[in-house]
Amino acid sequence: MTRAEMRRAAQGKGRGSRGKGAGAAAPAGPKPKRFIDYPRWGKTGFKRWIPSWKQVSSGILVAVAALFGLVGYAYAHVQLPTENAALKMQSNTYLWKDGTLLARRGTYYRENVPLDKIPLAVQNDFIAAENETFWTDKGIDPQGILRALYKMAQGGDTQSGSTITQQYIKNAYLDSNQTFTRKFNEILLSIKINQTMSKQQILEAYLNGVYFGRGAYGIQAAAKTYYGIDAKSLNVSQGAFLAALVNGPSLYDPYGSDETGTNAANNKARAIARWQYVLNRQVVDKMQSAAQAQQALTANKFPMPKGFAKDSSKSGYVGYLVDLATNNLLRSGVSRADLDKGGYTIWTTFDKKAMDDMKAAVDGTFKGKLDPKRTVVNTVDDRGTPQYGKSYPVDAWLHAGGASVKPGDGAVTAIYGGPDYLKQQFDDADNPGVLVGSTFKAFVLAAALEYGVQSNNQGTASPGTGLSLDTLYNGNNKLKIRKPDGTLWTDKNGPWTQVNDSGENLGPINLKKAMAQSVNTVYVQLGMDVGMDKVKQAAIQAGLSPSTQWGGLGPSFALGTSTPGPIRLAAAYATFASSGMEADPYEVDHYTVNGKTVSLKSTPKRVFSPDVADSVTTALKAVINGGTGEKARALGWDAAGKTGTTDSKRSAWFVGYTKTLSTAIGLWDQSPKDHSFWPLVGLTGKTKIYGADYPTEIWTTYMKSVLSGETPVDLPADPHYGVVQNEAGVRASASASPSASASASATQSVNPSPTPSLTQGNGNGNGGNGNGNGGTGTSPSPTASTCILFCGNGGGNGGHGNGGGTGGGSSGSPSSSPSTSNSPATGN
Repeated sequence: MTRAEMRRAAQGKGRGSRGKGAGAAAPAGPKPKRFIDYPRWGKTGFKRWIPSWKQVSSGILVAVAALFGLVGYAYAHVQLPTENAALKMQSNTYLWKDGTLLARRGTYYRENVPLDKIPLAVQNDFIAAENETFWTDKGIDPQGILRALYKMAQGGDTQSGSTITQQYIKNAYLDSNQTFTRKFNEILLSIKINQTMSKQQILEAYLNGVYFGRGAYGIQAAAKTYYGIDAKSLNVSQGAFLAALVNGPSLYDPYGSDETGTNAANNKARAIARWQYVLNRQVVDKMQSAAQAQQALTANKFPMPKGFAKDSSKSGYVGYLVDLATNNLLRSGVSRADLDKGGYTIWTTFDKKAMDDMKAAVDGTFKGKLDPKRTVVNTVDDRGTPQYGKSYPVDAWLHAGGASVKPGDGAVTAIYGGPDYLKQQFDDADNPGVLVGSTFKAFVLAAALEYGVQSNNQGTASPGTGLSLDTLYNGNNKLKIRKPDGTLWTDKNGPWTQVNDSGENLGPINLKKAMAQSVNTVYVQLGMDVGMDKVKQAAIQAGLSPSTQWGGLGPSFALGTSTPGPIRLAAAYATFASSGMEADPYEVDHYTVNGKTVSLKSTPKRVFSPDVADSVTTALKAVINGGTGEKARALGWDAAGKTGTTDSKRSAWFVGYTKTLSTAIGLWDQSPKDHSFWPLVGLTGKTKIYGADYPTEIWTTYMKSVLSGETPVDLPADPHYGVVQNEAGVRASASASPSASASASATQSVNPSPTPSLTQGNGNGNGGNGNGNGGTGTSPSPTASTCILFCGNGGGNGGHGNGGGTGGGSSGSPSSSPSTSNSPATGN
């Protein structure tokens, strides 16, 4: 080495020693070959770990490329998930029988409308409020997304940062969870769907799917909910308010976050500020001029919406009808979950005119007669036993229930469920738990005609032979009821003694007349002889539901201890009107969903022969033509029916029918607190209330109105069906002695013998002209012919004065047991 080279080498070593200090020596030898020079070769200390600017820039490029590759891969493979079920949920539409709108109901109130039915100015309201770049962006707003992600990372208030496209994706396919994963999916789907749908399609789907509060989904439902108009009628100012709601319905509804008005003042201030923002934003975005925005802000002022309204689809009687129709759908197999999704169009059986007629009949009958302050004291229990009770407002607690059913079809055409669904939601037309009283006697008679009696104590016919309407039973008051074998029926109080409501001793009386006069003793004993299980079976055959609350099968069962309700009661009587063809009552004729139509009509089936059913009709016609339901004759149609009044007057009924319509009307007093039943005595100031009173009056008024314009149709004639098989010991005879006044009397007798003589005799006699009794009939020798009530030939004429008797009668052959007279003469 030269001297100069040696000097430079020595100087280099000295600098190295000073530079490194106590550190490691610099690596010797050539630089190694590595893909990434890290830690860096040729550097010592912490400098070895500091990447070079080339490494930093390369790393950024690699990360960006990886990110783009990942996003690209995700975008290429992302698929639209199944559309949210909620977006498909719509209202259910209920229609009247004639196809006009009855109500709309559903978990989601939504009515989709096309974009061209939404004014352009209203479309601009939403674009200005939510996404001013909507028409030009690719489905996302990067700046907005970064703001939203930053807020979420800080844990502060969430911020949408979402375009209209993103909001549509969230509503249609995702959920509302504020997470990075959901946000990432939302971004990818928004970009992708922006390539497959037009902007117009996206905007239409968004406006039909967004939630506006108060249960309203979509712009059409919102327009009706807040302004009572269709979306096509909204102006720019109203649209601006609705656009403000989207940001948070519970925060911007000026009437508060709920129906109680919570935060109403703060909400209104926020709503006005947001409304102003939306209109001014349109000026900034050049969607309207400043002058137009100013006009909307000042001329229209804040477009205050309607307040929270009670569901108008339930007010008045509509709620009862919708509930009945809904229950019919559920009984038919439609699930609650499917019904809640909506989309059902439901044709009900209800006739609007008939509904209005029934409401008018009930309201009109009591107009001006009810005093809410009128109180009475309950003084009897359910069996009529005197007791000291509490005072109660008899008029204020009045309930009325009614229903009409089409005979031979089962369609429920009208009901009266209560004064207003919003005030009383339980339906008085559908099994309200009220005893039906003597209206049940129709089923006792049907059972007697269908099944006969259980033993041969009743005459000579075989057990099980259908009885005739001319069969005689003891109609005396305070009758001790017997079992079919002749032994007394007893309970904890001893032998069961049945009373008549009138307290009269009516002696032997045939089943037809006993029905007309609603004689309790006859139908209780008849029910016992037939068997109360058979009576129940006949009631079910007629159309009462097997799940009815029947009560016990003791003697009182024949007097209506069951609670089928007006609809089922009207349907069961409709079976008699249709000569024995039973059709279950139904409230939905048919419905459509997803293009499919399903019928819910009942299929009529024969449950009684025409002879049995028409015989019941014959007896029920006698109720109207001279019996307890005589007020119903004012209808002017050939009609049949039955009054009903329960013990202690806790309910009163009239159920009747023509050939084309069966209707049940019931009244009762019920406590609003515990729903217990109280006597109707004192209602409107009357001391007595019977089925022959207000229920018959309501029935007649309603039937006159609903049948007006129709041609009357006659009911079937009496088929004269069955065998006369009198109650043991009961016969008709003439047994009175001649009187000095030569007056006449026809006497009905009760023979205690279990084997009465039923031969026919010819009675002769003339009634006196004064206060006399009819003459005594004379009988020739016994014959083998069977006598029916009052079948003697040549009866005498009753006197024209007070108490004149009806002459004539029949007498039986001599018997070892004496006959005793238990009934007074019947005055003409």
